[in-house]
Amino acid sequence: MTNNELLLAISDLLDVKLKAEMQSLKNELHEEIRAVRDELHAEIQAVRNELHTEIQAVRDDLHAEIQAVRDELYAEIQSLDARVRLLQLNQENVIMPRLDNIESCYTATFRRYQDYGDKMESVCEDVDLLKKVVMSHSEKLQKLA
Repeated sequence: MTNNELLLAISDLLDVKLKAEMQSLKNELHEEIRAVRDELHAEIQAVRNELHTEIQAVRDDLHAEIQAVRDELYAEIQSLDARVRLLQLNQENVIMPRLDNIESCYTATFRRYQDYGDKMESVCEDVDLLKKVVMSHSEKLQKLA
């Protein structure tokens, strides 16, 4: 055997041994990668579950708070509605009759003043005339005295 043949034979042996060794390493790396992938998948699933649980808890809390606010607002609306009804009843039963009474009093007074309005002018003229007559009589009485 020549040196070249020997080198070729050694090269072939090394190729076969290296291929086998490389295949073994490749298989080990694939197994490690699968194991890491499975671990990561399990951890991701655990985080998802934990987040889902926390999100559900927050959602439940928010729903409870929203319901409490709704109940409170409903109670306030009911209270305001009751107050408005009382105000309407008070307006119908107390205020409106009083306003009608006040209106009728002012209307009657207005009519009375309206009836005497024309007479007031003549009364003022009569008073002015009486003043003049009284002054004239006072002067005449002082002259006589």
